[in-house]
Amino acid sequence: MDENINLVKLSIQRALLGEVSSFLRAVVFSINNKDIEIRFYFDGVINEEDRESASCVETEVIADYDEDYSINANCLRVDACDPINDRGVWVYKRRE
Repeated sequence: MDENINLVKLSIQRALLGEVSSFLRAVVFSINNKDIEIRFYFDGVINEEDRESASCVETEVIADYDEDYSINANCLRVDACDPINDRGVWVYKRRE
């Protein structure tokens, strides 16, 4: 299972290239069998450009896997004053 986690982590990190805005606080994922959930945590109101970037990352990750996998991305607002309590695998975290 560790190999799958590492492959998902690398896939997401590659897909994030050029898609990270100053509002993105963290990216975390969970994997359960062939279900991958990617969570994007933003500081402040999530604008359309950031939603589009999250969608682009999701699409790039989908392209790395066959149709047996289910990959979903969610954009969540957690302002900088609040901690992000997520027990998934952390792929990106901005310096705060």
